[in-house]
Amino acid sequence: MQRIGNLLLDVAPPDFRRVDLLVRLTVGVQDAELTVYRQDGTSLAADLPDGLLAAFTEMRQVLYRPGRGAWFSARCVVNAPARIDITYNVDHDPKFVPEIPAEHFARDLEVFPRDEAFTPDWLRRKLAGAEEQNA
Repeated sequence: MQRIGNLLLDVAPPDFRRVDLLVRLTVGVQDAELTVYRQDGTSLAADLPDGLLAAFTEMRQVLYRPGRGAWFSARCVVNAPARIDITYNVDHDPKFVPEIPAEHFARDLEVFPRDEAFTPDWLRRKLAGAEEQNA
């Protein structure tokens, strides 16, 4: 977590109030939005620092719990001067924009299996739709 915080602080201007990062991951798809909020109330979209998505991919592997699955999205907020909070979404649709094909979620479940009890309804529906298309 410290490594991620340092990467985000490196892109933050001196007058930042908050850095807000939303990461969405599957095994085959990586997506992220990084916004910096300044003390004067303005905000700007920022480029992702090198190594940031790799750090989140590694964190996803480390936090995977057999049977329970891996997280699909994470929100990292860094408040000035350097307080870091990360929350992980294990159960809700990460809402990729644009939406990604269900095959990516199927592949993700091959790498990070979930027991039936920990497979959310939205994911079951996506996977069922993909199976129907492939039949």
